[in-house]
Amino acid sequence: MSPVPMTRPPLVLPALVVAITAISAAAVLVRLAPSVPAPAAAFWRCALVALLLLPTLRRVRGRDVALTAFAGLALALHFWTWFESLRHTSVLRSTVLVCLSPVWTALLEWAVLRARPAGRYWLGLGVALLGVGVMVAAGARAGVAPGLLGDGLAVVGGVLAGVYMVIGRAVRQRVGIGSYGTLVSGTAAMWLLVVILVVPVATQRPIALHGWSGVEWAALVGLAAGPQLLGHIGLNYAVRYLPAAVVALVVLLEPAGATLLVGVVLGEWPSLLECVGAAVILLGVAMASTSSTGAGSTHAPFR
Repeated sequence: MSPVPMTRPPLVLPALVVAITAISAAAVLVRLAPSVPAPAAAFWRCALVALLLLPTLRRVRGRDVALTAFAGLALALHFWTWFESLRHTSVLRSTVLVCLSPVWTALLEWAVLRARPAGRYWLGLGVALLGVGVMVAAGARAGVAPGLLGDGLAVVGGVLAGVYMVIGRAVRQRVGIGSYGTLVSGTAAMWLLVVILVVPVATQRPIALHGWSGVEWAALVGLAAGPQLLGHIGLNYAVRYLPAAVVALVVLLEPAGATLLVGVVLGEWPSLLECVGAAVILLGVAMASTSSTGAGSTHAPFR
């Protein structure tokens, strides 16, 4: 007897729209808090979410707690590098390059789990790298070489997001989303607190955790409530009723949404050549992330 197909609730598509809109707002919210150091912004985002999710925490085995703590380290470093990237390059370049994470996820799964990517993945990777070349050329043509620092940080942030997703995908087979979200956000906040305490010792430049304007505090609360809660919950809700590949492709709308929001709010618009390069990159990522390896499975991003 064939199973009864799951009925798709009418709120799935609105939830997906809200989720991608919330994720797209992350970049502009970081830009609205210019005096908040990147590690401090990342700390408050993770700490606030951990506190909000704390009532959902259930008992978790020691091994999974340890793996989640490692995923939290990757998440903490992902936020740190990506937030810092947004201070050195355009929102379009930063969000597109950090969205390469599905590409790195597949390579990590190949290295760690011996899950060799399919041929379509390699074609997508080639297309994405072609798009990166176009974006680099666009930056050189516009004379924005200093932005290469931000581009590099965004790429590193994408690799770290890939590490987080590979670990999280394994842990989530055994741990509920509430418990996992609480633990990964809480451990990420603790790792970031270590960064905030240790970095000043090496650089002689203290990292403040308070003393900002009301607008900047509102931006930090918005980072936690919007991209991390509404975005994360919305995507995980949608993926229960929609194919993971569909949700993964919708997530690739984030750079477009982020660029539109920062253009309207802050007046930052990319060049035409940058837009072409971004479109080529996202086409390549879409091809790679929907290959048969599972690299496109949607473990919701924490941007």
